[in-house]
Amino acid sequence: MNRPSLIPFHSSALHSAMEAAQRKIDFRRLVRDAPNINHLCFDACSKTVKIVYSSKVPLSHTTLKCKRLNSGKSEERIYCIQVQYPDFPLILKYLGEHCPKIKGTTIDFVVTASQNAEIEGEISKALDVTLRHVDAFSGLVKGTCFLLRNIEAESFTYSFDESQKYEFQTLNTESMYPYLLINIRTGVSVVLVEGENNFKRLGGSSIGGGCFLGLTEIITGVTDIEEMMERALQGNPDEFDIFIRDIYGDRAANFNMDPHLLASSFGRVTRGENIPRAGELDEQSKNNAILSLLRMILYNVSQLAFLLSDISNVKRVFFNGFLVRNRPIVMKTLSFACNYWSGGKLRAYFLRHENYTTGLGAFLENFPNADMYWKEYCSGSTALGRFVPVEPLETGFKTQTFALKCARFKAAPFCLLVDKDGKPDTIDFNNDDEARNFWIEILDKTINDMTKFAIASQKNCEDQDDVANRAKDFENDFVKTMDTIKEHHVAYGNSNARNLLEVREQILQEKGFDDIYVQKKHEENCTAIAELPHVLATIDKLKETSDDKTVLEYVSRGLLAGNVFDWGAKEVVKMMNSESGLSFQTAIDHVENRPWLFDGFDSFYEKHKDYKSVLIFVDNSGFDYILGIIPFARELLRNGSKVVICANSSPALNDLTYREMVALANEFREIDGDLTKFLENGQMMFVQSGQESPCLDARRVHEDLNEIVQKYKTDLVVIEGMGRALHTNFNVQFKCDSLKAAVIKTQWLADRLGGKMFSVVFKHELGVQQ
Repeated sequence: MNRPSLIPFHSSALHSAMEAAQRKIDFRRLVRDAPNINHLCFDACSKTVKIVYSSKVPLSHTTLKCKRLNSGKSEERIYCIQVQYPDFPLILKYLGEHCPKIKGTTIDFVVTASQNAEIEGEISKALDVTLRHVDAFSGLVKGTCFLLRNIEAESFTYSFDESQKYEFQTLNTESMYPYLLINIRTGVSVVLVEGENNFKRLGGSSIGGGCFLGLTEIITGVTDIEEMMERALQGNPDEFDIFIRDIYGDRAANFNMDPHLLASSFGRVTRGENIPRAGELDEQSKNNAILSLLRMILYNVSQLAFLLSDISNVKRVFFNGFLVRNRPIVMKTLSFACNYWSGGKLRAYFLRHENYTTGLGAFLENFPNADMYWKEYCSGSTALGRFVPVEPLETGFKTQTFALKCARFKAAPFCLLVDKDGKPDTIDFNNDDEARNFWIEILDKTINDMTKFAIASQKNCEDQDDVANRAKDFENDFVKTMDTIKEHHVAYGNSNARNLLEVREQILQEKGFDDIYVQKKHEENCTAIAELPHVLATIDKLKETSDDKTVLEYVSRGLLAGNVFDWGAKEVVKMMNSESGLSFQTAIDHVENRPWLFDGFDSFYEKHKDYKSVLIFVDNSGFDYILGIIPFARELLRNGSKVVICANSSPALNDLTYREMVALANEFREIDGDLTKFLENGQMMFVQSGQESPCLDARRVHEDLNEIVQKYKTDLVVIEGMGRALHTNFNVQFKCDSLKAAVIKTQWLADRLGGKMFSVVFKHELGVQQ
């Protein structure tokens, strides 16, 4: 397939400047953080160029004095841009003028179409760089593995019935290999991947995307691939194809064959029937011919995939390439054919960001932080791939972008998970319209409050107009995001409470609001610290007069009472903002008497003294952590258990962060002798989870957490809070015993779980022996 003419490269600089001015291109929006670009790669394809680059973005910090300061830290991001060739010279000119850090360096270059020395020369000249060629297959594999390892819901299957259903999976390095990678570009290549650096090409076929485009153009005169796909959707294969029913008629059942199966592509043309020839086709016949061609090629590719997967003993096959690219008719056909050829044993898998795999992999070849954990940065992406119809940006470019941010640590599945690829979400919004609509409505209603909190958190900044503008930008962007999900619920892959809340946090951070509850958390921490001595003294007095079970139930009720304090729960916010406020004693009064909705207290009591090493995932700061978790943990510590408390790595709502948790330890030393002893002898420890959401996805946790859990042989996992224990992990199984504790603070969830407002979940489960 020939590259289109690169006429823009021969245009004068004046012409390019005039064109840019006429189109009012906002390059700063398209090429983000250009002055800080430190690593760059180009992937030259047939009709587009993929530009992959990294940049370090300075981070701000909101202080307790309601000011925004430069934190002195930065966050590394990877951006992927896809542009068409007519737009590429303008992008190249902008990069050359605004990226001083790459001048004189060596950058990576991969060509996935016919070689073209002209574009290489233009890149070298414009950027003052030396190009280093990267093997396309190496880039393809490395980029695919990188996306599967890092991006949640990168992988998906597509139904071949009329439901057009997406089913997303999250894979880890233990479960993804081996797999086949079927690359449908000009031709077809089949690669067996057994590791990021362990792969080999098994074979291929000349009957691929180029064949489809070429034959379609010859037969129908249609040249644009998007038009071809639209026409195929309107086509009927009966005009040109022969089916089993056409050969055997009613006798097809005697051979145990489906009469609707394709027997011969374009076979009807040879039967002497009145079939129009090329140049004689009307519009509907063109549609029919394109569909027949597409089915012929995709069935052939699917059979090749099945045969090579069977020989290689591989159960998972990924299809990518320009012919696939989230086109429903292509994915449906491949899914059906793989199922047919394999007798239901083989499923076709696809990738959300497959158009960036080769360029991204080439970029990673010489990138120092490739082994870190990278998260999808939805706020930094200007489009969501082909899951949302992509309109030209306001810049005038027909382009797509995809962004990732570095979490600055290595991640892996939580080592105590039974199913390390299993979804943590209790309700899958992709399959539950009612739940998705409820959550979107709730988040829509909180936008004004979040905006006010954002402004208030930086009310002492000198430029209040800037604060107000950034807050308004947050509001606008989040409304657009919710509108996108309303219309295309698979836009971000999995749709669930966890992802919706995390996207909101990303947009806030993008607008310079890193922690809008920082002052509120500090105030509540101070109030709770002042009350902690009284709570601990009450427990100590109770121990003198009551048995162990009464004491354990009291601290368990305190754990639940602390969880009532939640700025993310609408009904609780009303109580906290009321004239009388919400005291800890009032919260205890809201904890219903036993038996609870899910009541595992007796089971927990029977075993609580047997636990030698306990891990507690905490939820909110203030009363929740200080008056709920700490007294509960102290009783376990007094029984001789080692207790490790785990908090978020980054802010989310009013959730406790690791940094805040460590700082509060000094306060505990001044309050209680037992806590002082436990902290000093290491019986009580702290660790970060690697999370930045009010929910918990244990499929990707901080490496430090796994190291501590394995070192101290954790035998009980406690997950506290509605987001972590109900919206996520409610049905997740662990290898050791677990306790999931929360108070239900939304009526909708209470109805779903068969309870009422402030019903208690205290779910004690035994570990799954493997």
